[in-house]
Amino acid sequence: MTRTFASASLAAAASLAVFALPGTARAQELEPPAPMQQEPQPPNSAPATVNDDQQSDDSGLGLEWVYMNADVGYGYANLESLSTSHLGMQKTSSAGPAVGFGAGVRLLFLTLGLRARDIFLDMGNLWEIGADAAFHIRVWRIDPYFGIRGGYNFVGSLDSSTVGTAVGNTNGVSVHGFNVGPIAGIDFYLAHAFSIGVDVDTQFLFISRPPVAVPGGLSVSQAVANAPPQYRAQAQELYGNSGSSAGIQVTPTVHLGVHF
Repeated sequence: MTRTFASASLAAAASLAVFALPGTARAQELEPPAPMQQEPQPPNSAPATVNDDQQSDDSGLGLEWVYMNADVGYGYANLESLSTSHLGMQKTSSAGPAVGFGAGVRLLFLTLGLRARDIFLDMGNLWEIGADAAFHIRVWRIDPYFGIRGGYNFVGSLDSSTVGTAVGNTNGVSVHGFNVGPIAGIDFYLAHAFSIGVDVDTQFLFISRPPVAVPGGLSVSQAVANAPPQYRAQAQELYGNSGSSAGIQVTPTVHLGVHF
């Protein structure tokens, strides 16, 4: 009886030893599974944001709302190149330097603006005051455009050689009208706020001249008779008729722009 109990105890102890050995297959079956390795998490990063400058296709220049520019160039005008009727001037075409200033608003690819320009012609100063509209195609920092410009024009003071000797005082000769025509140019943006560029406009001029006041209280016929023989036909047109003409003016310029 005692021997049987001892044998059973030794068998139980041997079984426990087998289970306890880590190298045995049975022990390996009973060992808890190794923890699963987690994949490394990427560092937290904020979602990429795109600001207004990056959303536009203008190389970070951003949106533009208001512009101003000043230009300088050279203009040519022929007041009767297309037609004339009793204009009564000895000289109707000349060229000279031009200066101007413009300002306006920009709505994405469209600009609307106002402009004043003075062309220092040999016949006198040709002033142009008007408006323009242009369509822009900006790529990177290069901004080509084309559009239309028009407004009111007048000659501030006529040179005496322009009218001739039919009248003694050329300040009494008033020439004014309107102009309209295409414009084309290109700008290069140095930065968001500054640009340089060139453009050219071709304006069709429609000029009118009211009759000139007869000097000295004379009648028209007396004033014509008192004029030198070579100027009597001109005197008749100046004193007796109103005049009109259609011409053309071309002005290429360079300009500096400021943008907001």
